[in-house]
Amino acid sequence: MSDGAAAPGLPTAPADPVRFDGRVALVTGAARGIGAAVAARLARLGATVADIVPEDRWEDALPADGGHTRHRLDIRSAASCRRVVREAVAAHGRLDHLVNNAGIVSRGPAATMSEEDFTRVLDVNLTGTFRMSQAAYPALRAAGRASIVNIGSTNGHIAVLNTLGYCVSKAGVMHMARVLALEWAPDNIRVNAVGPTIVPTGMTEDVRADEAYMADKMAGIPLGRMATPLDVALTVTHLLSPAAAMTTGQTVFVDGGAVIH
Repeated sequence: MSDGAAAPGLPTAPADPVRFDGRVALVTGAARGIGAAVAARLARLGATVADIVPEDRWEDALPADGGHTRHRLDIRSAASCRRVVREAVAAHGRLDHLVNNAGIVSRGPAATMSEEDFTRVLDVNLTGTFRMSQAAYPALRAAGRASIVNIGSTNGHIAVLNTLGYCVSKAGVMHMARVLALEWAPDNIRVNAVGPTIVPTGMTEDVRADEAYMADKMAGIPLGRMATPLDVALTVTHLLSPAAAMTTGQTVFVDGGAVIH
């Protein structure tokens, strides 16, 4: 049997499985860092992208002349999430893929962390991922063979000092992918997560300036370097694509081996 053939009753593999021609993807937090790299990679592979970008980063979204659209979102509001999905579907006629990338971090000892700081991180990172996934569900179900990727973190697998809210939220985001994968498999919606190690973005600027922190961090990464936004984007687009048609409920760590210790 050739590589592209399938057993009777099973789908035939596409000729180029990592392509998104005719597909529409919505990416939260797409103005910079991982989100921008994912949006750019999807566009390069043929997708039409609905960028979620804040007002002050409007110029950093993908150019609308490529068919892409820009949207404002308050991830803390279920109504805002539903509105953005409606806008994307109205603009493009469908929604096939969702990347839950929007996130924040708050650092400090758990003993003195305010409840406000803790719940704010969970509200954006964890509950925001739930809101966006739930809002997108009807459109993804209607599209058929849809897929979601949640951006988690090695911090959701490895305990890290002074980042309680972030660690807990990312553990939840990755486990949410497993639960949604189970619930939504009958609707042909695959749900996975990606867990990067430290990535050189604005969110990590403070800890990257700490030489002692970085020496300890690099000592725990067997490949000896940070992940780049492109490293993460390559894994995200693979998981979204038909090349990963039998992969759901998984977390793929893009971490240079950090979690194998």
